[in-house]
Amino acid sequence: MKLSVIILNYNHKYFPRMAVEALEKSGVDFPFEIIVVDNASRDEVSMGFLEKAHSEKRIVLVKSPRNVGFGRGNNLGVEHAKGKYLFFHNPDVTVEPDSLQKMVDYMERHPDIGILGPKLLYSSGKVQESCRRNMTLGDQILKRTFLGRLPFFKHRVSKYLMKDFDHDKIQDVDLITGAAMMMPRTVYDKVGGFDSRYFLFMEDFDLCRMVKKAGYRVVYFPEAVLMHYHKRLSDGSFLKSLTRKVFWLHVSSALKYFWKWKGGKG
Repeated sequence: MKLSVIILNYNHKYFPRMAVEALEKSGVDFPFEIIVVDNASRDEVSMGFLEKAHSEKRIVLVKSPRNVGFGRGNNLGVEHAKGKYLFFHNPDVTVEPDSLQKMVDYMERHPDIGILGPKLLYSSGKVQESCRRNMTLGDQILKRTFLGRLPFFKHRVSKYLMKDFDHDKIQDVDLITGAAMMMPRTVYDKVGGFDSRYFLFMEDFDLCRMVKKAGYRVVYFPEAVLMHYHKRLSDGSFLKSLTRKVFWLHVSSALKYFWKWKGGKG
C-alpha cells in the first residue's frame, strides 16, 4: 500500500462525506486507503455516512469510545494504517484530483523530507497562512491579544505569521499546520507520532519540531492544492474567548509546548 489517508471526525456532519468523495475522485496510479477515526461523535449525519461507507468497504472506520483529542485520535488511525506514506487530513478539507499524486511523487523524489504540507485555500479562494516560523510564548500572547495589533508589536506578529511568505514557492519552513500534512511512515515511527500530552492545538507544530530534530526537512509544497472549509475556533474578542473552553485548551497546549521546547531542546 502506497498511502494511508487518516481523517479524524468529531461531529463534523457533512464534511467527512465531502472529504471522502473528493479523495475517491483522485486520479492516482497507486493504491491507497482511507481511514476515518471517529472521536465519539454524537451527530447522526457524519456517523450515518461513515457507517455506510465502512460497510461498503470505501473506508476503514475506527471508533474511539471517547474523545481522545487530535493527536491521540490520529495516532489511533495510524495503528490501522498500511501505507508507506501517511496523510493526515482534516474532515473539512477536500483534495483536488491531482493533489495526492503530486505529493506522493514529490516525497518519492525527496527522501529527506519528513513532512510535506500542501497549499490550502479557503472557500473564498484566499490562501490560508498554513506555515509558521518557530515562535516564543510572547509571540503567542501577542497574536491572541490586542497587544499584537499595536504598532510596536505588529511587525513581530507578522514575522511569526510569515506575512512575507511567498505561497507560490516550494520551500523549507519551520512549522506546518496539521490540517493537511503528509509524512513517511518510517519518519512517523522514528519520532513516535503525535505527542499524546496535547489534547488539542500545538501537536502539529510539535510534530514538525520532532521531525526536524530527527534530521528531516519540513517542506511547504504549493504544487498540490486543497480546499479548506474552515472556521477559526479562536474567532471573537479576547475577553469573550476567556469564557470558552477552546481558549483554555489552547493555553494548556501552549504551556506544554513551550515547556517541552524551552531553549530549543526537546
